Amino acid sequence: MSVLLRMNSFKHSFSPAELKIFQYIEKNPEQASHMTAKQLAQAANVSAPSVVRFTKKIGYTSLTDFKIQLSSELQSSKEVPSSYADVQPNESFQSIKEKITTNAQISLNETASILNEDTFEKAIALLKQAPAILTFGVGASALTSQDIVHKWSRIGQFVFHERDIHLFLPQVINAPAHSLLWLISNSGKTPELLYLAEIAQKRQLPILTLTQLGNNPLHELATVGLQTARPMEAENRSAATNSILSQFLTVDTLFYLYISQNQQYTKQISESKQTMEDYKKH
Repeated sequence: MSVLLRMNSFKHSFSPAELKIFQYIEKNPEQASHMTAKQLAQAANVSAPSVVRFTKKIGYTSLTDFKIQLSSELQSSKEVPSSYADVQPNESFQSIKEKITTNAQISLNETASILNEDTFEKAIALLKQAPAILTFGVGASALTSQDIVHKWSRIGQFVFHERDIHLFLPQVINAPAHSLLWLISNSGKTPELLYLAEIAQKRQLPILTLTQLGNNPLHELATVGLQTARPMEAENRSAATNSILSQFLTVDTLFYLYISQNQQYTKQISESKQTMEDYKKH
């Protein structure tokens, strides 16, 4: 994932000292990529240990690792587009098409780079033991919940999705033991989902979440938390386009990893597809 986007994902959880480091690097990435901990600390007016803690907090093993990634990113950004572009008024068709395509590619590449195999295996373990999956999302994230239903129902898994929380909540309360609550929220702060997670915890139901990278309340409540990159969204938008693409990529990756571990699922998908083809001919 982009170093600068990764830093931005953690921005709201930074201490005052960490925020100073972030602000300096954001404004002076080229210089920062060559600085020692002492030099960077002096430039940001913080202590050297704060610099080391900062790099580890945002997911790097050391300052050296951080600088290597930052330097590599700065070099690649000179060769290919690496930042999101917003659509401007009266922009041409060709320009809009290229910007939307570039933004989508960046979102998918950023998310792919942070997907963690160990986390996915833990998610699969929850899915395998779940007698039922209950999935919920609000707004654009509801589309991802529907995608989950379409995929897992094709391999014989009972999956329940409902847009109205008043209808969804009784299902959570009455779900069989070990049923999985799968909550989708880009921000990780959606009030309805936080409430559902709290109810699930009281019922001792496992919780799988899908949020953007960084600390957020919903991720903290998860048994297992999947996270996407934190894409920029155009100001003039009708939906969270880049966020949805990242969510779809994550769900697709989990689904195909899940069925790859059991050939029976592949057979069930083929049978399901054939049944639909037969229906169309009916």
